[in-house]
Amino acid sequence: MTAYEYFGAFFGELASRGVGHAVCSPGSRSAPLVLSAHAEGGLRCWVCLDERSGGYFALGLAKARRGCVALICTSGSAAANYLPAVTEAFYDGVALVVLTADRPPELRDRGAGQTIDQIGLYGGHVRWAADLPVPEEVDPAHARFAAQRAVAAAVGPPGGPVHLNVPLREPLEPAGDELNAGSGPTVAAPARLEPAADPGEAAELARLVRSHERGVLAIGPTDLDEADADAVKRLGVHAGWPIIADAASGLRTGNARGATVVAAGQHLARTPSFWETHRPEVVVRAGHPTASRALREGLANWGAAMWLVDPLDRWEEPTTVPAGRWRSPTGPLARGALACLGAEVSEADAPRTQRGRPPDGARDRSAWAGSWRLAESTAQRAIAATLQPAPLLEAPLARMLGAVLGPDTVLYASNSMPVRDLDAFLAPHPLAPRVVAHRGANGIDGVVSSAAGMAAGTAARLVLLTGDLALLHDLGGLLGAARLGIDLTVVVANNGGGGIFSFLPVAAAVPAPVFDQFFDTPHRADLAAVVTGLGARHWRAEDEASLLAALEAAGAAGGVAVVEVPVDTAANVAQHRLVEKFVRDALARTPHRE
Repeated sequence: MTAYEYFGAFFGELASRGVGHAVCSPGSRSAPLVLSAHAEGGLRCWVCLDERSGGYFALGLAKARRGCVALICTSGSAAANYLPAVTEAFYDGVALVVLTADRPPELRDRGAGQTIDQIGLYGGHVRWAADLPVPEEVDPAHARFAAQRAVAAAVGPPGGPVHLNVPLREPLEPAGDELNAGSGPTVAAPARLEPAADPGEAAELARLVRSHERGVLAIGPTDLDEADADAVKRLGVHAGWPIIADAASGLRTGNARGATVVAAGQHLARTPSFWETHRPEVVVRAGHPTASRALREGLANWGAAMWLVDPLDRWEEPTTVPAGRWRSPTGPLARGALACLGAEVSEADAPRTQRGRPPDGARDRSAWAGSWRLAESTAQRAIAATLQPAPLLEAPLARMLGAVLGPDTVLYASNSMPVRDLDAFLAPHPLAPRVVAHRGANGIDGVVSSAAGMAAGTAARLVLLTGDLALLHDLGGLLGAARLGIDLTVVVANNGGGGIFSFLPVAAAVPAPVFDQFFDTPHRADLAAVVTGLGARHWRAEDEASLLAALEAAGAAGGVAVVEVPVDTAANVAQHRLVEKFVRDALARTPHRE
């Protein structure tokens, strides 16, 4: 059979398994892959100019759809450029089917152009990998089997990328009507099976709730959907446990359901007068570890029994030894525990007289939960009072975006300072935006491309909050988004370099010229000239009024827009320290009863 017959069957099977998008980049060796994907009516193909950006675009697209996306490139170093995105997808549990075109076996390891060793290229950062046979040597059944297995491995659980290396012989172009060979009417995608909790794990969580009044739910970056977030909140209400919720957990928006949602966790962890007197008996932690070092260490230093929710099977607990570990996903685990507790009554199914009320036997009015609610409200008032008259630096920028962008907006957070600032300063409220970050490998790589991919996969407005170095690191993503006609607003805090390092001890440990050269790394780039040259609109905002005007204008104009907020690094560090002090002082003055 020909390559076009093989991959006609392959991509037809992918589409029938619910894979609706493929991201590819220009290349010669990959022609049978790209043209076959394009011919498959059940796939939408996106063309990114370079593979590094394309890999992250696919990552964001898959995160937006909470599903699987195909990724296609030619041979040689093109495939190596996928590694950063593949790594992030692996550590974040994002489903990708990565297809890398390759020379056939007889041309490998003998100096043929654009040929590197692609077998096992991504090492341990994939859920499954295979070097496919040359298409002429097998039949369509093999193609369908390979596609089925690839999607199953990518979707999981646990989910993640898979790598199929594809040897192809010339001729690479289609002959006659061969382009449509092997494809047929797209079969309806099978119903997606919602992940379920292990009954034993749900029962164990229910036992912990019954036996411990002083417990804490600590939910890191995990982007829970509305149903899963609702289940976690209802569990918190029933248990009477506060929920320390990361900005990217999905728990700071929507109806609180009466739960004690704590957004000021890292501020509380820095306040010994509160933290040391609120040592719980048990902590249930889910999601990636929080970006806040103070909170990570604070949770560990309590010495409480730490139970880890670990559906990615990653043992993601860098600070302590878990007392136990559960493989069930967070939302289903919470629903399963509620069922064991006799509290599984949905808002829609409950009698009208009971809607909005906690289930029977809940500890929602316990002194323990009340003390945490008081601390949270005290901290939020102190943050607001400190930042309200302050200049528009990174802390008020993050807080303001959380307040003015509604629930129909996705706020994508770059790593480095933006994800930390959103976690520290975004107040929870029912109309807050959905916050998303890629916290698998925690790097600034590909953040513009990822945000563009997410924008392509969702009907919501997409606003990216990033720093200047992360923006410059992924200018290809900005060019790609403009080229594809994607609506994307980028808010960039421009401190002229690596401002995050000014918060670290190294800033005071080395001479200023050395710090500037190796850490702060001033770039002196004119962002307005750079981004407009790539096809994006540019606004500059120096205060709250001009930021609001720029956000409104960018949304109305559509396309790619960059809103630059200039930031003085020294003033920014001082402002962060001032907020920390005001919160500590406010908490110290507040009597906390349990």
